[in-house]
Amino acid sequence: MLNCPLCNCSSANYVGNSFSCPECKLIFKTPLSFLSKDDEDKRYQSHQNSNQDQGYIDFLNKLATPLQKFIKQNDELLDYGCGPFSQISKILESEVKSTSFYDPLFFPNSEVTSRLYDVVTCTEVVEHFKSAKDDWEQLLSTVKPNGILGIMTQFYNEEINFQKWWYKNDPTHIVFYRQETLDYIAKKYSLKVLYNDQRSVIIFQNGL
Repeated sequence: MLNCPLCNCSSANYVGNSFSCPECKLIFKTPLSFLSKDDEDKRYQSHQNSNQDQGYIDFLNKLATPLQKFIKQNDELLDYGCGPFSQISKILESEVKSTSFYDPLFFPNSEVTSRLYDVVTCTEVVEHFKSAKDDWEQLLSTVKPNGILGIMTQFYNEEINFQKWWYKNDPTHIVFYRQETLDYIAKKYSLKVLYNDQRSVIIFQNGL
């Protein structure tokens, strides 16, 4: 039996080659199914997201558009886990004072994550967290008190056939979030939910 990587519950239930936590409701894969570091890096490097791809821009606008309501002209923004190119920073650059970006593979600059930001975006990243509790806490450590954190990931609900779910079938996706999981994170870390589309986007305000 594996402990939940988010809340450390020791009584997770086995379901569909993964585990489901009865406490925080996180679904997580066993480490035995994780790709090797080399294979994982190769997969990330094969991503073809482009600043000329209107479909990708429209996809990111699912977060960027509601986020604009909460950001101010003098805000500093960090794109956390941006990949090889920070498209969301490009979309929002006219809305904020400055943009920064961090990615453990493409831009592994620890100085960037040692600072605090008014707005932090994290698009299609949290499903890759291997040590969910530590990874969430590292992410949250970059958000100023009363700062904004915009998260984009596909939420799981019971209407989805988990075995056939395309999102689960990406081998780099290893943790999955129900609404109850997001509620747990909000309560544990004193986050206020400003926006939630119930599908793939949630915007928090850091209450600490």
